[in-house]
Amino acid sequence: MNPPGLDALPGETVDQAIQWSIRMTYNQPDPPTRLAFEAWLASDEAHRQAWARLQSLSGRFAGMPGGLARQALERLPEARLQRRQMLNLLALFATVGTLAWSTQDSAPWQRLVADYSTRVGEHQRWTLADGSLLELNTDSAVRLRFDAAARVVELLRGELYLVSGEDAGSPRHRPLRVRTELGQFEALGTRFSVRQSAQACRLGVSEGAVRLQPVRGEGAVAQAGETWAMFADGVQRLPGKAEDAAAWRDGLLVARDMPLGEVLGELGRYRNGYLGCEPQIAQRRISGNFNLDDTDATLAFIAQAHGLRLHAVTRYWVRMGA
Repeated sequence: MNPPGLDALPGETVDQAIQWSIRMTYNQPDPPTRLAFEAWLASDEAHRQAWARLQSLSGRFAGMPGGLARQALERLPEARLQRRQMLNLLALFATVGTLAWSTQDSAPWQRLVADYSTRVGEHQRWTLADGSLLELNTDSAVRLRFDAAARVVELLRGELYLVSGEDAGSPRHRPLRVRTELGQFEALGTRFSVRQSAQACRLGVSEGAVRLQPVRGEGAVAQAGETWAMFADGVQRLPGKAEDAAAWRDGLLVARDMPLGEVLGELGRYRNGYLGCEPQIAQRRISGNFNLDDTDATLAFIAQAHGLRLHAVTRYWVRMGA
């Protein structure tokens, strides 16, 4: 059952939840701070409800321009708040957006301008007008720019898998490209995945070949089975298999001697809220094929297999420890 709207909770509780969100999300809380937060959360069911609802709202508005966020927030029935609380929330969302924009980890306002998008934890497939097959991983968005000269899939955020279509309805061959802020990828009769982050795009070629062209610097042509990284000023061949990079299509995360902190970072893409671990175990090496459709079960399995413990305050705040 969903928690009640913020407007149905005591004003003091809402204020406390906002302050705790700032302290826990945008600072590095020390052990006494974490213990104080956990005590506050456990002391009253209303505290849990306010925290869960605030995390949900924060994810929906992170990164959205301030004016648009305010208009949308004022229309939500679950957020009819006092003016002071409204301003505090907008300031909080602005902070979320500033930090998350640099890491591409927040729930997107890009969905407002996207032709196709997915929410956190979703995986969707579509057939495009040219016959191409498009798949989007969790928390992703694309915009199409098809005209007489070219077929362009603009990756606004997240990760896609594309199978190039024959484009039989066009009187001339139109190149198929994936465009990002760092450069573009041109399909040469192929199946491939592209994942975008703040500093680089990762390419995995399952079949055929893909031409990489960064915004600046030399490009390259990637062949089937290869993985590459593209930066704004160049490209780099990466170790690893292309099929591992696209394992999300089968609901799997393939980890090969991966640090635990990185594994949890990957799993965190498929769930809302905070997921992390104690610093002393972040470099512990993990291998396996992990289920992305039920991250709670996956976390429990990893903890049991490696002699670790899970501390879950709510489903929105989970930390793994020794």
